[in-house]
Formats: sequence, structure tokens, C-alpha cells
Amino acid sequence: MLDQLSQKGVRLSLDAEKLLETSEKKDSAIEKILLLDKPFIGKEDVENVLSELSPKVEVSRPKSFRAEASEYSANVQVIHSRDVTGKSRTRGDVGNFVNYFRNRFERLSRLLKQKSSSAAHCDLSAVKKQLYQKVRIIVLVINKRETKKGNLLLEVEDLTGTFKVVISKQSKDENLSEIARGIMLDDVIAITGKALEAFLIAEEIEWPETPILREDKTTEEDLAIAYLSDLHFGSKYFLEKYLNSFVDWLHGRGGSAELAGKVKYISIAGDVVDGIGIYPRQENELIVKDIYAQYAMFDDFIESLPDHIEVIVSPGNHDAVRRGEPMPAISDDLIKSNVNRIGSPSMVKLHGIKHMLYHGTSIDSMIANLPNASYMHPEKVMIEYLKRRHLSPLYGGNLIIPEDLDYMVIDDVPDILHCGHVHKNGYTKYRGTLAINSGTFQDRTDFQVKQGHVPTPALVPIYETKYGRLKTLDFTSS
Repeated sequence: MLDQLSQKGVRLSLDAEKLLETSEKKDSAIEKILLLDKPFIGKEDVENVLSELSPKVEVSRPKSFRAEASEYSANVQVIHSRDVTGKSRTRGDVGNFVNYFRNRFERLSRLLKQKSSSAAHCDLSAVKKQLYQKVRIIVLVINKRETKKGNLLLEVEDLTGTFKVVISKQSKDENLSEIARGIMLDDVIAITGKALEAFLIAEEIEWPETPILREDKTTEEDLAIAYLSDLHFGSKYFLEKYLNSFVDWLHGRGGSAELAGKVKYISIAGDVVDGIGIYPRQENELIVKDIYAQYAMFDDFIESLPDHIEVIVSPGNHDAVRRGEPMPAISDDLIKSNVNRIGSPSMVKLHGIKHMLYHGTSIDSMIANLPNASYMHPEKVMIEYLKRRHLSPLYGGNLIIPEDLDYMVIDDVPDILHCGHVHKNGYTKYRGTLAINSGTFQDRTDFQVKQGHVPTPALVPIYETKYGRLKTLDFTSS
């Protein structure tokens, strides 16, 4: 009988289909559903039909559940100037690359120039005129190596020229060598030191950094935001059972019902689906091998959510957008449900709280190049983003499209930085910004086993906007 619905062009959500399959009134219910003349049937539609057929049939929504968030209008403000969607004009020629790096350098230089210093700023073209003087240079790192004596030698450039910087292992500042170990190629930093004929001897290294004195942003309304990423619809490792438990919880069918009723927004930081052809032999790990069908599964998920919840979706490296960053929003011919589709990275205000959403593709290259960084603690990499005020400092570590505007620069520091990609929950507070890596709803893949990655599936961070509290709920035990 379900075939009769599909022949008529009627699509069922996954939970609606399950409810029909287990009902003794299935045949009668299908006849009534056809009379509804609706192209999409959700779980609530099926519950209503079953209720009409048999008053004794219980719908699973608890009568006493009250969603406080339903009393408030959504307040979503996308900062379009920081979203590449619809703005990409790059041709990938030399001029685009020059403009990209110039834009990055100029914007991060402005941030460094705002910081007070005891030394006068000096362009590299004028360093040799300041022999034996203490100067401060703002530069982009183009090479880094260790000398035979164990010192660190940097080759740096600005818009006026190039120079060399020596960081001595015998520096008076014991922390200087440790700080220098964290310098990556293409970092924009300020270096203070003594100018010599052939090089500058570093005494201090500064990052663009996030300001220290910042108050936590809260709201008068007692609302909450849930953070998801890496759902991977279509994968054979997709954890549908646990995601359904999350949906049930949002409807008040589980513990912490008061908190569930506060959820007004769901922020999704990429990898909505598992995609097609993302890695070799991926087809062996897919249960759905059609990209449109994968996104239809996501639309079913959206339709199953309470109506008062507003969803914000940005893409990841498994989604059907260009692989290079910055990524534009997922197109409306793929995601057909009513959600806010934005690029990665993007800035959006949710009830006035500034969120930066970035899938986190560069976390891989950051971990490979930073000492003491690991997949066990993605939040530590997110601190490095905030220190450097850039989401992908090392050019070439992951694919970056050279736009004339570097969308990866963090001009405006967010209240919350939301990432995903590594399938590992991680949280930290850094200089007033809450960094959230929201984990996954995909089980451990063969690739992750080989790499030694240990994901933390079905752990959902929930942020209470009035009190500035972050909680993590475990849906593996639901």
C-alpha cells in the first residue's frame, strides 16, 4: 500500500513511514492520507489520521509539554558581507592570488597596528636604516627553518620587501622559543627586535589576537541553541536512531523537557550528507547513492522538527558545493526545506548573539603543523584561529580559492565560534569567545579506525542564551 503513495507523488518522512508500517490501521490511514492531497507527509500528519481512525491511538507528544521557545519570534541576522555565497568572481589567475594575500595582509596588519608597543613600527624596506635600534615589523612568514646552531630562522615579507629574522634559543625570554615553534608559514605576525645589517634578532612575537576585555553576550529571553555537524545522511554509518532520539527530545519525549522547550535555533556546521565520490571507494560505505536522495533525507529530518525551531545550515567538505574554501551555501535545489542556508565561513546573529560558523576543514593542516595539537582536542585548534584571527592561515594545507577578499579573516570576533569536521566534541572559552566543536551523528568509519580517530557521536551541545550556560546531552542512551 505504501507504493500507492509513491505512485501518487506523495513523499513520507522517515518517522512517518515507520509509524504507518507499525500501525494496524495502515491501509485505512493511507486512504485518508491520499485525500489530504499533500506532496509531503510528516509524522504529525500520520498521527492526526490515526487519531481520527481510532480515538484510542495515542500520539507520542506529551500533553503537558510546553515549548517556551514557541512564544518568541525567530531573530536571525546573516552578515552577508562575510559570506561568499553569490559573490565569487575569481578566475584563479595571478592577479587573484596577489589580491588575496594583499587583502589578508592588510586586514591583519591593521589589527596588529592597533596594539600598543614600545618600539616604532618599521617597514622592511627601511629596517637597514635603523641599525642597532629596536623596531617592530609586521610581516607575513614565507619560510621557516632551524639553523645549525639550533636557532630559528624566518624569512618574512611585507608590502615593501623581504628580510630575515633570527629567534635565538638563548633568548632572555624563555617563552620566546616556545612561542616561535607555533609559527606557521603564511602567518601574519608582529616581531619586535634589534635590527642588524642582515637580519633582525627577535625579542617579542605577537599575533593579531582576540581582545581580552569582552563581556559575555546573553539575552533577556530564556532560549537555547543546539549545535550539530557531520550528520552524514546517506552513509551506512549514519546514526539515525540517535538523531531520532534528539528529535523526540525536542518534542518533549524524554528527559530535560524544560531545556528542550527552550530550543529556538539549531546551528549545523557542515557535512549534512555523506556526498558522492568524496574519497576512493566511498560507494561501498553508502546506503543512499543519489545526492538528491541524501538531501531529501535531511529535508525529512527538518520536517520532523517542532515548527517553532529555526535552522541555520552551512556546508562542509562532504556537501555538494565547491571543495575549495570559502564555500557557498548549499543550493535550494538540494535543500528544499525552509532553513537558513549560509556559506562556510559565515557570520550570523541568533537573537543578537554573534555566531561564526566554519566547518573546520583546515583543522587537519593545523594539527599537522602545530606542536601539541591533536584530534582529541579540536577546541585547541579553534583557539589558534582566534589568536591568528584567521580560519586557514597555512595556504595550501587545504584548498583555498583566491578571492579578492579573504573571507577566512576574522575581522569581527564572534561570541560563539562553531566548527565540526573532526567528529569530536570539544569546548573552551577563549577571551570571551565560546568555541564549540559539535561532534557527529556518524559512527566510526574504517578510515577513522586506520587513522586512530575516536569520534564522540550523538553528543549535542546546548547553549542557554539567558544564562550563558553550555550543556552537553548524550543521545546514545536514549
